[in-house]
Amino acid sequence: MASQASCLRDVGTSLLILGLSLASVSFAKADEPVSTPNSPARFFAPAGPLLSLSPEELEIIKKRQREREAQDALRPKPPPPPTGIFSGDIVGEQFKSYYRMENAWHEIVNSEDVYVYAGVMTFDPTGHSTVINDPLIGPGVVIIQKGRPGEPNFRGKRLDTPTAVGSLRIIAAKGNILTLQSKQGNKFSLNVQTEELTPLGSR
Repeated sequence: MASQASCLRDVGTSLLILGLSLASVSFAKADEPVSTPNSPARFFAPAGPLLSLSPEELEIIKKRQREREAQDALRPKPPPPPTGIFSGDIVGEQFKSYYRMENAWHEIVNSEDVYVYAGVMTFDPTGHSTVINDPLIGPGVVIIQKGRPGEPNFRGKRLDTPTAVGSLRIIAAKGNILTLQSKQGNKFSLNVQTEELTPLGSR
């Protein structure tokens, strides 16, 4: 009986020691973050504090910004649009195939850009025929644009010759009065401010 009691005491002591060990492991685990099998903690590390830049790093960033601004200032500026009567590739690009422009005129009038394009329609505005595409017999046309495209004050107007006299070309400019001549020799006066196209006679 004595040996049996001693054995029971030894078993009890062992169980007590084992229980304390398990309790210490449980408490240690309780301090760690608990995550479920599909929680974000399994895949993503917790976000750390935001990085702050040192004064030296801020100065480097400012220096690079100043260098970029200096390089931009050294780049050549695009040339201003030509003034007076001019021709070239830029004439009539925006009109696609509806018109064939001979030349144009540009000035600053009342503090705004004014363009006048002169040419011919490539279609019959009356609808009797679909395509003319002949600068000698097509209807002459003038397009006036005031302001800059995309701005609220931008506006345009198209003026047609009374009869099909062929393509128009600007041949002279005096102030805001332009003189135009058609392929058939007809001359017209255009008042840019009043937007009136007036026949002057024929050849």
